[in-house]
Amino acid sequence: MNRSSIQTVSLARRKVLLGLAACTAMMFSLAGTGSASANDTVIAMMPKFTSDPYFVAANKGAQEAAAELGIKVEFNGPVDANVAAQSDLIDSWVRRKVSAIAVSANDPDALVPAMKRAQDAGIKTMTWDADVGAAGRSVFLNQATFPDMGRTMVEMMVRDAGTSEGDFLIITAVLTSPNQNRWIEEMKKYAAEKYPGMKFAAVLPGDEDLEKSKNVALNYLQANPGTKGVFCVTGIATPGVLEAVKQLGLVGKVTVTGLGVPSLIKPYLKDGSLKEAALWNPIDIGYGAIYITKALLDGTLDPASGVVEAGRLGKLKFISKDTVLLGDPYIFTKDNVDKFDF
Repeated sequence: MNRSSIQTVSLARRKVLLGLAACTAMMFSLAGTGSASANDTVIAMMPKFTSDPYFVAANKGAQEAAAELGIKVEFNGPVDANVAAQSDLIDSWVRRKVSAIAVSANDPDALVPAMKRAQDAGIKTMTWDADVGAAGRSVFLNQATFPDMGRTMVEMMVRDAGTSEGDFLIITAVLTSPNQNRWIEEMKKYAAEKYPGMKFAAVLPGDEDLEKSKNVALNYLQANPGTKGVFCVTGIATPGVLEAVKQLGLVGKVTVTGLGVPSLIKPYLKDGSLKEAALWNPIDIGYGAIYITKALLDGTLDPASGVVEAGRLGKLKFISKDTVLLGDPYIFTKDNVDKFDF
């Protein structure tokens, strides 16, 4: 090989090497961009409050979805059903410029201003479990339709009490709670049509506190001995009300049913003081909420399609232009409660 040939080969090799170097740099650059994009996606997820096993289970599902999607979910909220604390936390997430905010609200109206401030800052907002006004979010993941929940709770009471006649007490969460108020509305509507002898004598708040729910039920049942049954429209109230009924020696005389978290109601299902309670899988609602939020961030959430892809849950259906349905209520009994670990 003469000198000219050697120079030609060297020049060609340099071009190849430079080309490879450029390609390698581009590959690292693209890989770095993709990784940073995935790693930089932070969904801030807020429960009504953090101490309820229901919301602990929801976070388990959320983290499962986050791992599958390669994003980060920051799960945080107030320790009790405190609307002001929820609003303050949303504002702190806005200042940190998280990618999206997903909220289970303690009040349908009070959180709207904070959610709108997030939207104004370019942050996507959605709700799960408990909604806010439509101006405050793009989409809501509803765990079950409100009519289905109302019908389910009334039918459980009639089955378990053996009657639809008489006065019944409702223990709710807080009086502003959006889900509970809609369920109560549907319960009353359904009962008026099918069981007109069922009278809802009072709706009292347990403030999402087991001990307070117990004391509210104790005082009410002592003052109103003719009460046929107690509806618990929040899962944290059910064991408290059951303790009140047991303490007063009213098991078999005052029926308790409503929402129930398996880990909290299992002892009562086993000892017969509770026959059945309804809920949905909170792991699934946390999981589904993250998939929906990711679709919102990606711009792939399309109500016109009628469905949204949600990992192992398959395709969840839109039941309106801005509401996705998780599924039907599930009824826990002594025969199936051992299948659940939340």
